[in-house]
Amino acid sequence: MGIIWLAGPITWHSSRVAEGYDYDAMTEHERWLISARWHDWYTADWDYGQTTVEFFCAAIGCCLLFNVYARLRARSSGTNRVIDKLTAVLRYTVARQWQFRLGTTYYAPPLAAIIAVCGLWIFVLTLTLAARPFYWPNPAMGESPPLATRSGWISIGIMPFMIAFATKVNWVSVLTGTSHEKLQVVPSVECAHHVCVLFPTPSHITSLTHTFPFIVTNIRMGMMQAMWDPHASSFYWTGVAALIPQTFLVALSWGVIRNRYYEIFKKDYFWATLAIWGSTWLIRTGRTLWNTRLGLRTVVSSVGSTSDLVKLRIATPASFKWVPGQHVFVRVFGLGVHAFSSHPFTINSVHAVGEGKEAEVELILRVHGGITRALAKKVEDGKREWTTRVAIDGPYGGVHAPLERYEKVYLLAGGTGATFVLPILTDLAAKMKAGGKDVVCKRVEVVIAVPDSDAYTWMHPSIAAATSKLPDTDTALGVRVYHTRAYSGKGDNKSDIEADLESVSSESELTGRPDLFGIVREAHESAEKVAIIACGPDSFLYDVRNAVADAQLVIVDGFGKCKDLFLHTETYR
Repeated sequence: MGIIWLAGPITWHSSRVAEGYDYDAMTEHERWLISARWHDWYTADWDYGQTTVEFFCAAIGCCLLFNVYARLRARSSGTNRVIDKLTAVLRYTVARQWQFRLGTTYYAPPLAAIIAVCGLWIFVLTLTLAARPFYWPNPAMGESPPLATRSGWISIGIMPFMIAFATKVNWVSVLTGTSHEKLQVVPSVECAHHVCVLFPTPSHITSLTHTFPFIVTNIRMGMMQAMWDPHASSFYWTGVAALIPQTFLVALSWGVIRNRYYEIFKKDYFWATLAIWGSTWLIRTGRTLWNTRLGLRTVVSSVGSTSDLVKLRIATPASFKWVPGQHVFVRVFGLGVHAFSSHPFTINSVHAVGEGKEAEVELILRVHGGITRALAKKVEDGKREWTTRVAIDGPYGGVHAPLERYEKVYLLAGGTGATFVLPILTDLAAKMKAGGKDVVCKRVEVVIAVPDSDAYTWMHPSIAAATSKLPDTDTALGVRVYHTRAYSGKGDNKSDIEADLESVSSESELTGRPDLFGIVREAHESAEKVAIIACGPDSFLYDVRNAVADAQLVIVDGFGKCKDLFLHTETYR
């Protein structure tokens, strides 16, 4: 059965001249219909496949324009009332988020992602269902149902973008300024599980819509058994061979399965897909080999007096550079089966630019399961350090807005989300001290929520490093550390932390959870141009997003001091 699938050569071209029709068996309307646009089988790739490609390209083009506009606006010191309000409306859609409960709490994507998803579904459903009929009224008009033909070409048109959105070296990211992990909420491609637990992808739906009309037609014509005989025809079996794995992948992408079992978890179109995937794979592989060679020496150690944090110090060559807020995918060679997988972690250190020597990438990992648990076991039972070698892929992501151009910057972190904001603090502090006409930032507010004092201990060096770079600590930096649980420090640890905070900030330790709505309101009322950078768990970011969304509506109404409120969020999950 397998040989017949490959018995014939692959053909990339076919004639567009209609042939094989029994015109005498058709009415005049039926003869016109099979040659009309949106119905002609011989031009269906133009009508549906090309239209799908044009739709995606137009959407990416619009995002490119927004990206260019945002970068230019961030560097501009002037304001315009109409532009400010329009920007606030767009940022409202980016920030607004909802949650719902189905046994547990689920967080929907931001409103902008929902609008994009709905727009995609409207386009796909309209292109698929607008033209009638869905089935030929006369068998003489052909054996391919119109509904199956158009949905098949739509699926093929989506395929190159399915790969483009899913790769880590992402050409769409280059154009739109959006990191690869944020693009993966778009279910046009492969990641519908980010949008809804049981929400299928448009490409999967169009694939199913391509399949079932053929089954209906074959049953009507009495050809079902003959067409599905593997010894007589390969067309249907080759389609099933592709559809079953696709359905399997969609099923595994459902949140219920993915979260529990994460560790196991025509010519132009095909060549475009191969080119997109192949080029990004080659770049990733080549860059990883160049940066890693035979593996980078890494020291693994535990952090603090508890065993739920692990630190990796990776010695990197001078050619490896990164900016604050970026992350890398790490493959640890000395962990047995875990060496076959790579995992993303945020870089907690700042690159020493211009020194021409090896830099050190520092990663702080919260211990959960899988690779982090395996690393924790290497340094437990009194063994404080373990030396191994790793491969790194990256860096990716980061904050692409010039934060030094905002009057005030708020850095909000929940738990190990501090690994994202603290390097940004260190880098921003250095720029503030250096000064210059482009540096208008006068104060940075840092808000950190941690369970207890032990969870804050490892942050001391970063806070101290940033403080040493600031021109005036009392007016330039404010640090608020919230302990969400009781103190667990031993000996004088608590007093040491309080002394450390008093030396670097006009604030001190606080108890309970931070009032994120109040903090965002405070930021909105404090200056004309404010940037908020947040990293933490879903519930933390949910509050920040919706607080910023409310503030954007105030800007739209024309009230308040703030005219430009920028938000960047990062999740560590």
